[in-house]
Amino acid sequence: MEKHTEVSSRLAEALVPVVADLIPLLRGRIPRGPATALGRLGVPEVTPDAFGLEAGRLVAGSGESEVLSRLRSLGDPVSERLLGALELTLDELVVVVPEEVEAAVPGPDATPQAFGFMMSNGPNAQTVTAVRLLDQVRPGISALIVALVAELAEHETLAPLLAVAPELTGEEELAAAQGEAHLALAVAVAAPVLRRTDAPLLAGTPAAVVGVALAAVSALLSESPMPPGYAAALLEKRRAEYLLPATASCSAEVHAHQFVLAERPVVGEADFSGNGLAVAVPGGVAVRTGLGEGRLSVTMRILEGPPDTVDVDWWDEVTEISWRAEQGDATLGESTPHRTRTPPWPGDFRVRVHAIGRDGEERERYELVLWQAPPGPDIVYKRGDRLGYVLRGEPAPDIEPPPETAYRWIDESALGDAATVTMVRGASPDEVLLAFGADPAEPESAEELSQDFDLDPWVSVLPVEGGVLAVEFNGFQGSCGPVLESLSRTGRTASLFWNINAVTRLSFADNGNVLASHELGCAEEITDPDVNEALAGLDFESYRDNLEKGVLAVERYSGNRLREEDVERMVEANAGYRILPHLSELYPEARNPDGSRAFPGDGPLGAETDRLAFVPEETLRDLAWQAASAVAEYVGVAGDPVIADVLAERRLSAEAELLARRSQLRAHRDHAWLWEAIHHATNPDPLSGAIRSLSAARNASGPAGEELLEHARRVAREC
Repeated sequence: MEKHTEVSSRLAEALVPVVADLIPLLRGRIPRGPATALGRLGVPEVTPDAFGLEAGRLVAGSGESEVLSRLRSLGDPVSERLLGALELTLDELVVVVPEEVEAAVPGPDATPQAFGFMMSNGPNAQTVTAVRLLDQVRPGISALIVALVAELAEHETLAPLLAVAPELTGEEELAAAQGEAHLALAVAVAAPVLRRTDAPLLAGTPAAVVGVALAAVSALLSESPMPPGYAAALLEKRRAEYLLPATASCSAEVHAHQFVLAERPVVGEADFSGNGLAVAVPGGVAVRTGLGEGRLSVTMRILEGPPDTVDVDWWDEVTEISWRAEQGDATLGESTPHRTRTPPWPGDFRVRVHAIGRDGEERERYELVLWQAPPGPDIVYKRGDRLGYVLRGEPAPDIEPPPETAYRWIDESALGDAATVTMVRGASPDEVLLAFGADPAEPESAEELSQDFDLDPWVSVLPVEGGVLAVEFNGFQGSCGPVLESLSRTGRTASLFWNINAVTRLSFADNGNVLASHELGCAEEITDPDVNEALAGLDFESYRDNLEKGVLAVERYSGNRLREEDVERMVEANAGYRILPHLSELYPEARNPDGSRAFPGDGPLGAETDRLAFVPEETLRDLAWQAASAVAEYVGVAGDPVIADVLAERRLSAEAELLARRSQLRAHRDHAWLWEAIHHATNPDPLSGAIRSLSAARNASGPAGEELLEHARRVAREC
């Protein structure tokens, strides 16, 4: 450690008998948890525990001493826990102050008559406050204590008191003993020195003693060797705690067109001519990349045994090789997190390497799958990129990329993780905006709308050759039936929605009718020939480029190509239009052939919701409208003329529909549950209407809603 203060041998020797007497007493008062955390400060590879201590971590504040920085770097939990454990002991402790300490350390007369002290950064631990004050009124004292602790830790009389008992063999036991002994040493040194200073507001208080002692331990143990046997105990602990299967995503360091999974640095270039992708090298596995220098995304999966299947659909190249781990703990580089290390034990492994994008036509990525297995020959499951053929010395075939690859730019564009792209043939921008429910006369800044997290929908439009492109950045209205119906009255329409959770919807509409709308790869039988033609040859069972395939289907059906430059022009135009959402589609309740619910057990009445399937239709309609009325009464708007008319006529007037649509916007959500209950009550399917209106009433009508639900249960039981 860096020493800032010279320590006279006479002063150190004078403290030896005092410290030797105090160490055994103090060790018994130090709790195991924080002692273990302190003892692990010399082990950087240990994951921080509940106290969050990390080796080498130093939080330095402006103008503060290194001692204070070290204390603050440990964090408040450990210092507060130890102060609480030692406070009473230190208050009652009889401490002898040697004459040499009195001579070397100025007493209370050295304290300035006036001094300034300022608190910053909110509440501090008592130890932090005490050390900060000590540095103000008696500069250099804390550094002296830290230097004394480092000196005395090596003293021949005290060293045996710091040694770990030979019968301790567990990792936690060894770390706790290390931390406990050295903290006891530091407290035993700090106590007599601070008693001598007798500084105002401090005078050797437990907070000052523990604070300076912790800083001294941090400086000492961060650079001290661990006890004998600790390395073996830590390895045993890590092996016992290593759980399979393990999966992690990270990035690998690429140098000279390769990255390595290795236990130690790999020197030289590997020979990839065998399989064109991966090869075992001394200390690890080398993987050939298309990228020359930089970092690449890698997923690692470590399994108990071989995978059930070989995944080749999504990848260009897949190769499996054997590798001998000499010790274990192979990583993808020095900055690799612990969770991406191979098992911490030696043995033979199989490594299946998957690669995509090495030819530079899309983002380059890798997956490594490992499991223990006897050595075996290399297996090439898939050859698919030009680089692999060249490395193997094979003639590279003409690889014609499928048409959907032209849309791979989407992943890196403003559309990115979530959007809905809608193409409308032959329409004008104003027609498209009106069909979405937006006002063409009220554009706003799209950038500002995108930063407004109230989730009110909005859309941008751009005239393109042959039609209009509409984009909702992180929106989905273009995938909704009412919007598609409205849009398709102006021209043939296709849309694709996707989000960050890999939820998608591909839709086709024409002449006011939705012809197909489904999750990618989950289409039911489609009868429209034009839709089938748009989907022809697109294999959605293979997940590779599925989003791009969906956009290609939109292009085929609408006749309009989504161009990267069009999206860029749209972003540059910075014009967005708020949407007044259409009401949600009303679906019938799915039933079995005998009339029972196809998806039973859930609903406003719990399991008894299933009984509603056998209630007469007229009774179900009455229940739905009773639910809507209960909500209106509860929120105090039953007398409103528009709502009263809706409840009396059991239908939505044009004015009521407008209010219902507005209730989906942030500024008009006061009565959203009421309008949801009313909207569902208009469902042509009485069972679906009753279930969903009762659900809305349960959420919005308080005690009246409970009475209504009990009434509905009685009705269901009687039928």
